[in-house]
Amino acid sequence: MNRTLAALILSTALAAPVAAQDAPLSGTVAEAFGTQVVLTTPEGRLLVTLPEGTAIPAPGTRLDLTGTRTGDTFAATTVTAGPAAVPTAAPTEAILPAPLQGLGLTDIRTRPDDDGETYIYARSATGWLRAEARGDRLLEVQADGAGLPQSLIERMLPAAARAEPRLGEFARLTEIDLDDNGEISVEGFAADGMRIEMEFTRDGTLRGYERERDDRRSLSQEAARERLTALGYSQVGYVERGGRHVTAIAVNPYGDTVEVRLDDQGRVERERLWQN
Repeated sequence: MNRTLAALILSTALAAPVAAQDAPLSGTVAEAFGTQVVLTTPEGRLLVTLPEGTAIPAPGTRLDLTGTRTGDTFAATTVTAGPAAVPTAAPTEAILPAPLQGLGLTDIRTRPDDDGETYIYARSATGWLRAEARGDRLLEVQADGAGLPQSLIERMLPAAARAEPRLGEFARLTEIDLDDNGEISVEGFAADGMRIEMEFTRDGTLRGYERERDDRRSLSQEAARERLTALGYSQVGYVERGGRHVTAIAVNPYGDTVEVRLDDQGRVERERLWQN
């Protein structure tokens, strides 16, 4: 075969239309209407047109599809439906360490760790809480939003610490850490946004004080919640800011409770299943 003929055959083959191939898609039904559903997937929300004659699945149903995607729409050719997500019973305050009881906490989530400690997430009247406990002993508690409830602060700090005048500099007290050696650390923010950290002995004597500018570059808690919602996550709970990232507890598009981390550009850096 000469080169001219070979080139002609090749150009003809490249110019021929390529048949569209079905691609897989999986997600959870968020809304349903007519022959279309809004599907929440790890890539975001897509408008899916179901094949003619398909029974409309209920919101919360897991779907495995094949079809053709165009932008934010998907034309399905096959549909396999799983059962709708069944909510599990939420833990109650009775399982919490004594300092956390009686605070009216809701949406309680717990996870035991391999070292015998338990991580606790819950919603209070002032925002979300993250706590760490060993048995009935509360080791650490953190808060987003407006900070820790005043009644919890009073339970965790000895009278001498509560009487320390510089404790009044906190506009939001966001963290109390009780060390194994009995020392107490508290952290939070002044009204001007400065970060404050104080350390007390077991009896409440002040032994350390530091005040510094908050120079974190991570997303704000509000921006992180908005970004997670845009990515298809729901039931966003406690949001913790780091230097350049935020970590949150949320429900992913598949209906799993996860710990998800966003970088300072709002991109998912890590997602880890939250085991109850």
